[in-house]
Amino acid sequence: MDERMDRRIARLALARFRVSGFVGTSIADLAGALGVSKAAIYYHYRSKDALLHRLIDPLLDAIDACIGDHTTPARTPRGLLGAYLAVLLAHRQVVPLIATDVAVLNHPRIGPRVRAQNQQLRTLLAAPDTDVAARVRAEAALGAIWRPLIAEPPLDLTDPTHQHTLIDAAVATLQPNHTLPDREPVPAAQPVHTPSTRT
Repeated sequence: MDERMDRRIARLALARFRVSGFVGTSIADLAGALGVSKAAIYYHYRSKDALLHRLIDPLLDAIDACIGDHTTPARTPRGLLGAYLAVLLAHRQVVPLIATDVAVLNHPRIGPRVRAQNQQLRTLLAAPDTDVAARVRAEAALGAIWRPLIAEPPLDLTDPTHQHTLIDAAVATLQPNHTLPDREPVPAAQPVHTPSTRT
């Protein structure tokens, strides 16, 4: 197998998936952009699905390893969040596919795996508390890590100082007594009224 062509296909697929989405990108699109036949793509990847796995699986494998390394009680939430951020930064080009592409999130093999990982992370971050408030804080901490990675325009997170700021923000959300100055009550949700279709 031509590894150089394999990498070219993967790089192009990642770029196209990020712009047009997984569903909106065809093997014919990739072949045309590379100036090769569809058969040449299929020689390296038996399907577009296999190509998606080639891009996503290394990130998911790294997250699994990160979770496995932090399942002992001695590990701190800060340590887990720092390790998790390091994994996401190492795979930053792929992160938006999982965060924003509905087809990827609903993929029959990738979607359940991502949801299971998020559940494991929430459990580790909320422990030893199991109440709803602890789970909400854990979810907010994960969001604090993910959101800056997919911000547009992209944020420079190569500086360790910025990484520490991001981890500090995520850890702060885990603190039950963390309050902001002049904290205001959350406004009550208002029902959304849709125009009637009756004439």
